Amino acid sequence: LCTIHQPSAVLFENFDELLLLKSGGRVVYHGPLGHDSENLINYFESNGGPKCPPHANPAEYMLDAIGAGNPDYNGQDWGDVWANSSEREKRAQEIQEMIENRRNVEPSKSLKDDREYAMPVSTQTWAVVRRSFISFWRSPDYIFGNMMLHVATGLFNCFTFYKLGFASIDYQNRLFSIFMTLTISPPLIQQLQPVFLKSRQIFQWRENNAKIYSWFAWTTAAIVVEIPYRIIAGGIYFNCWWWGVFGWRAPSFISGFAFLLVLLFELYYVSFGQAIAAFAPNELLASLLVPIFFLFVVSFCGVVVPPQGLPTFWREWMYWLTPFHYLLEAFLAAAIHDQPVRCEEGEFARFEAPSGQSCSEYTQSFVERAGGYVRTGEDGICEFCQYATGDEFGASFSVYYRHIWRDFGIFCAFIAFNYAVVYLATWLKFRGKNPLKKIMQKRKS
Repeated sequence: LCTIHQPSAVLFENFDELLLLKSGGRVVYHGPLGHDSENLINYFESNGGPKCPPHANPAEYMLDAIGAGNPDYNGQDWGDVWANSSEREKRAQEIQEMIENRRNVEPSKSLKDDREYAMPVSTQTWAVVRRSFISFWRSPDYIFGNMMLHVATGLFNCFTFYKLGFASIDYQNRLFSIFMTLTISPPLIQQLQPVFLKSRQIFQWRENNAKIYSWFAWTTAAIVVEIPYRIIAGGIYFNCWWWGVFGWRAPSFISGFAFLLVLLFELYYVSFGQAIAAFAPNELLASLLVPIFFLFVVSFCGVVVPPQGLPTFWREWMYWLTPFHYLLEAFLAAAIHDQPVRCEEGEFARFEAPSGQSCSEYTQSFVERAGGYVRTGEDGICEFCQYATGDEFGASFSVYYRHIWRDFGIFCAFIAFNYAVVYLATWLKFRGKNPLKKIMQKRKS
């Protein structure tokens, strides 16, 4: 630290050595400070300087002792005192020994430090991750807002579809409840993007230019610091939502699997939002890109329009490309597996069987092929329910229980891809050649 004014006593205590110059650039003191600056104080007092008061600031004391800034000072010249002192001779000898030792080192054994950063990447990453966690802990508004959004949306979803039954419409509501869970991601993404971009801006202006640590360390910290909080938030949302809609009579395996899917969903929207922000130059563009990308992700997942109703062009590739297709299938297939369907009165299709045949005999071949069940109602009228089990309902949306672990793995791959995009975009910004950046610069010029 080089300064032209005296630092505070607290700041002064943080330094080990001092090089003090007087007007004209002459050395007044050069050496260790010691505990509570005792070496500095002893030097001045032993060479005729005034006695230092017990609670005085050593930085102020040394300047008063040499008469710095005092036009009426008529004491001794402390530059001459230092030039004739034993402390100067000792320090000069130390410097000379260092020079001689460097000269005696063979050229082949001389140290060559051409590292870009002072510390290895692992040390940088650990330091930045630790700093990021401290920063998040000191930002309660961001954390509290995130948690409250999960609580509010979870409870709203729960009480909107509270304790669904087994009617056909109830299975439709199961699908909508899961779909509603997926649609909470845009506000959560737009909440986290400014935090990501502000942190990147600080890194760009300060740490990157000063070579304090690398882009890889910062990117890793920006990713890792979000994960524990999102896992906690996912647990909060799951408990607010699941037990009132599905979990009150779901098997323990299904509840555990659904909890894993909620945690994956948390990681997905974080990685998705950070990937968009990593390519965006500012917060405004990042927020504008979210609905555009989210529209494609959610429109072709099979809920807004069932797969059979999609145009052939989109069904052939976009339906398989959207990650929510796999998350939704795993969620819904697990939630409705081995569940019975009991149609209500208004959900039956009614017809009369030909004379001499019962309702079951007349519809047997059709039911075996298409699913559902038939019962005989009042006055012998046949009543047909479209679905007999939850799995048959899922099949109408191309949702199959046998695919749940396949979907789980594919969705994990989407998360890994998003994080890879975050690293790639950050590398392009700070190390590579970003084509979008060049285009923007050309348009400005």
